[in-house]
Amino acid sequence: MFSKFSLLAVVLAFGLVSGLSLSLVVKPSKLKLPTNKKILGLQQQTEELAARDPGTSVRCFDYYIPIINGLSAQYELDYNKCVKDYDTASELVLAAWNSTLFGIQASGDRGCNTFFDCSSIVDFVLAFECFANVGAEQSKIMYQVSANATEAAVQIKIHLQTLDSQLESCLNYSEKDFVEGTSLYYGELNKCLAGAPVPQDTTANWYYTTA
Repeated sequence: MFSKFSLLAVVLAFGLVSGLSLSLVVKPSKLKLPTNKKILGLQQQTEELAARDPGTSVRCFDYYIPIINGLSAQYELDYNKCVKDYDTASELVLAAWNSTLFGIQASGDRGCNTFFDCSSIVDFVLAFECFANVGAEQSKIMYQVSANATEAAVQIKIHLQTLDSQLESCLNYSEKDFVEGTSLYYGELNKCLAGAPVPQDTTANWYYTTA
């Protein structure tokens, strides 16, 4: 009785002998997986080696395909966690400045509303004098509103830029782990296809984490 991975290995070995691409059999990822020339070269070598001895290929693929698929699954988990943490932190930054934003808006609204009293004065001279006096007072308030708004914008921008850098770093680490792991296990797979013994240890589900 074949396990699901053994059956997959048989299909993979037969497919490679029949000229199918390795990428058509390895479990696809929802994300565009990072790669490099080394990985592409190893994948090409895998296809060439597998076509030589389908019997050996079954045993090798039965062991290594779950690991390689697991690397893709782990990369998706790590990638999604980076993005989720970034989104959550960004929302917290903006929420922290809500009260400041409302305060600035209120100050601006009060400044505009003070001119309404002047517009109700019938005497033109008194009306213009009212606008002049209120305008002088409100110019000081509006200057402070402008200064506060500028400072808030600068601080928010700094916080968000820091989060952008943290996101980039997190994604880079996730990509590095995936690329290094994929290169390692494709290399081990190719050694197996070339005649090295299949490891006897159990590797099922070692790659899944939610941290």
